[in-house]
Amino acid sequence: MKKGVWKVTACALTAGMMISGTSSVVLADVALEGFGSTTVKVEAETDDPMTAVSAETEETYTEPETAAPEESEAVETEAPEPETEPVVDMSMSGEMAFAQCDDYINIRSGANADSEVVGKVYNNNSVTILSQVGDWFEIQSGNATGYVKAEYFATGQAAQEIAEEVAYNVATVYADALIVRAEPSEDAAEIGTVYSTDELEVVEYDGDWMKVALGGDVYGYVNAYYVGYDTYYATGETLEEEQERLDQEWLDYLAQQEAEQAAAEQAYLDAIAAEQAAAQQAAWDAEYQAQAAAQATADAQAAADIQYQEYLDAQAAADAATQQADEQAVIDAAAQAEAAYQEFLNAQATADAQAQAEADAQYQAQAAADAATQAEADAAAQAEAVAAQTAAQATDANYSTSSSVGQQIVNYATQFVGNPYVWGGSSLTDGADCSGFTMSVMANFGIGLPHNAAAQSGCGTPVDLSEIQPGDLLFYSSGGGIGHVSIYMGGGQVVHASSSTTGIIISDIGYRTPVCARRFV
Repeated sequence: MKKGVWKVTACALTAGMMISGTSSVVLADVALEGFGSTTVKVEAETDDPMTAVSAETEETYTEPETAAPEESEAVETEAPEPETEPVVDMSMSGEMAFAQCDDYINIRSGANADSEVVGKVYNNNSVTILSQVGDWFEIQSGNATGYVKAEYFATGQAAQEIAEEVAYNVATVYADALIVRAEPSEDAAEIGTVYSTDELEVVEYDGDWMKVALGGDVYGYVNAYYVGYDTYYATGETLEEEQERLDQEWLDYLAQQEAEQAAAEQAYLDAIAAEQAAAQQAAWDAEYQAQAAAQATADAQAAADIQYQEYLDAQAAADAATQQADEQAVIDAAAQAEAAYQEFLNAQATADAQAQAEADAQYQAQAAADAATQAEADAAAQAEAVAAQTAAQATDANYSTSSSVGQQIVNYATQFVGNPYVWGGSSLTDGADCSGFTMSVMANFGIGLPHNAAAQSGCGTPVDLSEIQPGDLLFYSSGGGIGHVSIYMGGGQVVHASSSTTGIIISDIGYRTPVCARRFV
């Protein structure tokens, strides 16, 4: 009898070991039907002798009496590769890792590229590793749980370095009221007061004091004993959360467009009403002046009549003096009569002038009334044209009065100046933080950004700070990492969600020193 030998060769990637060329794995418990004992020989073949893995075990077996005839030759064949379950490695469980990509990485329901996508993580988003299955990580990020390709995540020392750069440090006030001082000392000047539950961006933390941003280029120090200190990292989102966010952004955009249309229409209607009111007031003023002129004419004529009566009386006296043959009396009476007649002439001239003024006033009043009527007709036509134009503009979601997309971004962003700052918020009307503000503004132009300043600094196209243009995003350091983001307006100014104290404001570009810029259009 002769012995039969099975030769099995396989290529594999052993968990935790990178192998070039071909390699082999050890197979055990191979059942060969019809034989009593088994010999399994496993060989390793590799181009790199430093990474070769080889294992060989041999056992002898004896053929049963019913085996092939003595003259049978030894049989050599190749066994099929066994199916093995993926090895689950728990050695990294609980470690934090950070996504490293241009845009985002899909989270899948299983550890393979054919599995369903259940969520997304964006560049520099943090994840917690639950386990490793081959070259996939099982992770949790926010409410999203699933599998991601391990090659797209920084771990270990690299993750620690990224964590220092992208961390968002927040101090929450515990005291009912807490004084903010100009220097880290109880003797330093008071520059403000913050209150219970206020959240402040921490710029530096050294010993018993924290340097915090108050907004509007104002910084101060608070005693660390009276605040809580939290560090936040941006996380991924489920597909449902992403859709909910995009739906809300679209609803906010539509509401803003509707509000802008209503405001524009109301502004034009107010202008028309003001014009009509001015025309009506002018007509009333002209009518009043005409009435006053008529009264003045009546008063002047009455005065003339009095003077005429005095002339008649003087003339009668002159006539009486003549009859009495009193020469001097006649002369005096004649002089008095002449003077009275001159006064009559003067009074009549005044009355005539007043009558002319009355006629002029009546003419002006009629002209003003005609102008008011015409202004009302013109205003109504203008309002109708404006309403039609505004409605046509409202149907075009891409309508803008600016000649460039960057300037359109600036024009759109500055509409929300004065609205509140809300940490973690992304509503342009109800409140947003710095990255929520830029994320929502850019979303209006079809540009998707993560809700994190440090993560946004890894998106778009890098721009030298000497070549920035309106619409570019500027990023600021917060003591070792990116901690704030703004939109460059041009002319040395930026618009940004500054703080809970100041809300969304416009500042000079140098209120803090920018460290980098990104362009998205």
